[in-house]
Amino acid sequence: MLKYLFLLLAYLVGSIPFSYILGKYIKKDDIRKHGSGNLGTTNAFRVFGALIGISVLILDTLKSGLFIPIVNSLSETNELFPPLVYGAVAVIGHIFPVWMKFKGGKGVASSFGILIFFYPVIPLLLIPVFILTIIISKYASLASTVVTILAFVSGLVLYLIGGTPIDLVYVITTFMLMLIILYKHRSNYRRIIDGNENKIVFKKKKV
Repeated sequence: MLKYLFLLLAYLVGSIPFSYILGKYIKKDDIRKHGSGNLGTTNAFRVFGALIGISVLILDTLKSGLFIPIVNSLSETNELFPPLVYGAVAVIGHIFPVWMKFKGGKGVASSFGILIFFYPVIPLLLIPVFILTIIISKYASLASTVVTILAFVSGLVLYLIGGTPIDLVYVITTFMLMLIILYKHRSNYRRIIDGNENKIVFKKKKV
């Protein structure tokens, strides 16, 4: 029974819309009315600036990632599902939050959270890839897509090679999350093709 209650808890915690909460109570504004209208990190940066954007990034990462060590510690005395299952459910909560009529973020930051707590090697190696893709393309959505696919592919390769904590649960979990994240970015891909996708502009400092 406990393992199912934890699934519900993971979903409810994952559903907490930190970008909406911080925007509403600090900036007195609704993030859904600006930019892409999305509750994710990228729109938080674009609409409310770096301070709130970084705060949202950290909070969205932690709300899913912390389930990994928590479940690991409880698994010694209780029969629970693998930790990644709870982390993934928290990501689902972030993407489809009950508090916000099931319209949330796109799951990249929260997925990064569960990976960094489960096996930090992969997400840390993907950070430079993410940054490089943004620098080259100027598209955060494209960078998110690249690292999402690589998180699955690299995990699959490590699973086949063996000798790491990567197991079949990781492969299945990252595959499912990859499909959902790619689906949530479908409008971004359409805008990239049409040339209407918002670009990240790196402003040069005035001398």
